Amino acid sequence: MGDSENKEEVVQDKPNKTDNTDNAEKKVGGRIQKLKAEFNRIIWPDKNTVVKETTAVVVVTVILGIIIALLDLIIKTGLDKILQIG
Repeated sequence: MGDSENKEEVVQDKPNKTDNTDNAEKKVGGRIQKLKAEFNRIIWPDKNTVVKETTAVVVVTVILGIIIALLDLIIKTGLDKILQIG
């Protein structure tokens, strides 16, 4: 009788795989629902705002590129003159 009681205890100690799968699916499903809720809270800008902001970014980028190129030219020219003298 003692052997059969031990076997039953061992069987009860084993984790149920279907419970783990259900929990994982619930966690994933919950995350997807939370993600959808977050996307619904996003306030997307209208087309005019996107065009204005994109234009501003492109203009500032071009201006900074020109400034960097001019500084590079000035520094290069200055270094060339310094090295020719020496």
